[in-house]
Amino acid sequence: MDIFVMRHGEAEMNAGSDQDRKLNLRGLQQANSQGMWLKSTALFDKVLVSPYIRAQETFKQINLIFGDILTSRQETWQGITPYGNSNIVIDYLDVLAEQGVKSVLIISHLPLVGEIVSALCGSNGVRFYPSTVAHIVWDRKTGHLEQIKYPE
Repeated sequence: MDIFVMRHGEAEMNAGSDQDRKLNLRGLQQANSQGMWLKSTALFDKVLVSPYIRAQETFKQINLIFGDILTSRQETWQGITPYGNSNIVIDYLDVLAEQGVKSVLIISHLPLVGEIVSALCGSNGVRFYPSTVAHIVWDRKTGHLEQIKYPE
């Protein structure tokens, strides 16, 4: 399975709550740029997105780049908010693999994005700046960090 773990784009600091933080202009640009790279790299069977606004907005920008074809493949999942459990995420990825899913994009937050990479690969050498994407090839036992794409 190809797993792309992405941190949302850069977000504004001022909001009523952490959940309500929106992407700033740079975050929108990052999501667009990473969306173009993702489109040239993979077609996703499934996209898992945190319910937080900045993650939803990151998905929206990427989906526009993909010509809106990801909408039917998108699942908003409370399990990938900032302090979600990476073991539960891995268990769900295993279920998706059993269902025949070959490629997944996860749009989430620190610290969970790093914890997911560590759980899949055994270590995490990825610095997850906003909009960073880590591509992992996973055989349901071990993962290999194939590529890291930092925003421009």
